[in-house]
Amino acid sequence: MTAAPDGSGARSLVDAARPVARLAAARAADADREAALSPEVVSAVVAAGFARHFVPRAHGGDEGTFLTFLRASAALGEACGSTAWFASLAATMGRITAFLPLDGRKQIWQDGPDTLIAGSLLPQGTCERVPGGWRIRGRWPYVSSCTAADWTLLLARPDGGDVTQARFFALPREAYAVEETWASLGMRATGSHTVVVRDAVVPGELSFPRADLYRGTAGPRRTVRPVPLRAVTGLSFAAPALGTARGAAQVWTERIRGRLAAAGGATPALERAGYDLALSRSVDDIEMAALLLERVAGSADEAGDRPAGDLWAAAQARSTAKAAELLLSSVDRLLRAAGTECLAAEDELQRRWRDLRTVASHGTLRYATKAAAYAECIWSSGLPDDTGNRRSKHA
Repeated sequence: MTAAPDGSGARSLVDAARPVARLAAARAADADREAALSPEVVSAVVAAGFARHFVPRAHGGDEGTFLTFLRASAALGEACGSTAWFASLAATMGRITAFLPLDGRKQIWQDGPDTLIAGSLLPQGTCERVPGGWRIRGRWPYVSSCTAADWTLLLARPDGGDVTQARFFALPREAYAVEETWASLGMRATGSHTVVVRDAVVPGELSFPRADLYRGTAGPRRTVRPVPLRAVTGLSFAAPALGTARGAAQVWTERIRGRLAAAGGATPALERAGYDLALSRSVDDIEMAALLLERVAGSADEAGDRPAGDLWAAAQARSTAKAAELLLSSVDRLLRAAGTECLAAEDELQRRWRDLRTVASHGTLRYATKAAAYAECIWSSGLPDDTGNRRSKHA
């Protein structure tokens, strides 16, 4: 990859995503029908640099920014929602893997930073201390791309322990089985199947505490920006959603333009007014969502080494969820305005709507819960100052 001015190579990810998007667009209908991305698309995403985007430079990665990640993932989403989801999570799991101890990171990236890593943030399994490491077992649903991945990161809690004591464990592909359970309304080609670990012993260097990731720190071995997980985890899903909404708006606009041209000026005034309003409102919603997401990504990039408070993290999560809400409403509106023809089983606009509806259902993008968490920070700790940190109500 051609290096960016800062030496990270991150800026070129957006450019590298463009030919991948063209390939993904050509394969999108087949991917949806067959519920799987083609090997060519998977290889192209990895070759473009998504898996290495957040990988530390010490391991050959780009240590890229959240803003570049957002823009590149959205570019893929304009072509194919499932491809964008796959690429986004490949990058995200590289960032999470960087919380492992040095020896574990060396093992995973021994063949280079393009190692494809899947993972789950659900504490579905159990773990127990054994000589030399940890024994884990369990079933983890919704592990996207687990059949294509070289490694998978799984979250397990100690027997009898609560989630605050949970740990992440990295397992190579041969250490787990996959049950093909993903049959969804949308994002059908993401391969979000169930990972099953019947009994595996994971060395200590391939594990780290959940608390490190949620606080955004990794003690003396920190290799990533100190950003709490809840401040940025929604970007992994909102970035594909942004591109999906943009793509849906493009499809709808071309369709209605053709419809108006075919009518030769005979479109009833009320029908034309409906199209005008649907277009403008939806474009406004998408543009507002993009502004919110770029602000969240930019804020995460600027966090630097300053402590990120609970209020700041809650505000980023709230804004991300609001963006997802705007994106879904924009495409809902376009679907209604398009009429009956978009209800055909393999209609492109409907496919994009299904993909967006599926993304918006993700727990990290539920506006009500993120708004409640933000409000709780406000009520319990005062009002935000200019930096987003908490201050006394009487300051």
